[in-house]
Amino acid sequence: MLPFNRLLTLNSIAGQFIQLKPISKCTTMLAELHVNLMKWKHPSKQILCLSRQAVKPKTPLLLLWTVPFLSSNNAVKESSEVKQKSNQQKKEIKNAILESDELFESNKYQEATLALLPFKDSNDVEVLWRLSRAQYNVSQSSSVSETEKRQMIQEAYERITEAMVLNDSHWAVHKWMSVLLDARSSYDGIKARITQLENVKRHMLRAVELNPTDATTHYMLGSWCYQIADMPWVQRKIAATIFAAPPTSTFEEALQFFSKAEEIQPRFY
Repeated sequence: MLPFNRLLTLNSIAGQFIQLKPISKCTTMLAELHVNLMKWKHPSKQILCLSRQAVKPKTPLLLLWTVPFLSSNNAVKESSEVKQKSNQQKKEIKNAILESDELFESNKYQEATLALLPFKDSNDVEVLWRLSRAQYNVSQSSSVSETEKRQMIQEAYERITEAMVLNDSHWAVHKWMSVLLDARSSYDGIKARITQLENVKRHMLRAVELNPTDATTHYMLGSWCYQIADMPWVQRKIAATIFAAPPTSTFEEALQFFSKAEEIQPRFY
């Protein structure tokens, strides 16, 4: 049976049941069915008479069925606009990163910082570690006061920590975490700095593991080994009270890392 004929049959049956008395729940339901079917067949009628009572037609079923699709079209449009804004921001971030890298290579650390600051809340790892790097280098300027230096290092440390949460498998994040962890701990005294020695080395080793061709990280490891090997007697005693087995290294180990850095990038430093 065709769908339209089936509807006509149901309509006829419903019309017959309406005449039944007394009125029961069944006849009431069928009466409503009759009204809805009539409305579907004659949607232009504004008033339907049933059992000597005026019944106002409700919104046609077809219209109700199409409303979600109208809303869906709006949602698709909004989603497209959001996607366009996202793509535009990604393009702006990419350009800012390129600009910041060029400025950093030219030793313009303050300008490199300013290029990325508009995107500091973008949750972009590439932005965060570069901001940390630039801020640290600005803090090392002789024109920066000790108070400003400490504040810059703290801000840079917070940003590199945020980057670490977002991606702990990025070599540059580990590299600059080691730098900033050491710089930050130096403000808390010798004991605090010695406490972080192993963590500093751990981040450098992880950076080398993730990117073996970065000469600077190898050089940093060489410096770490040299400083441990050349640690004054007083600091060794302090380290002995903190660690069951204090960190150790040798000048030979330091030389190996220095040589590796020179091999990767001759005269880089």
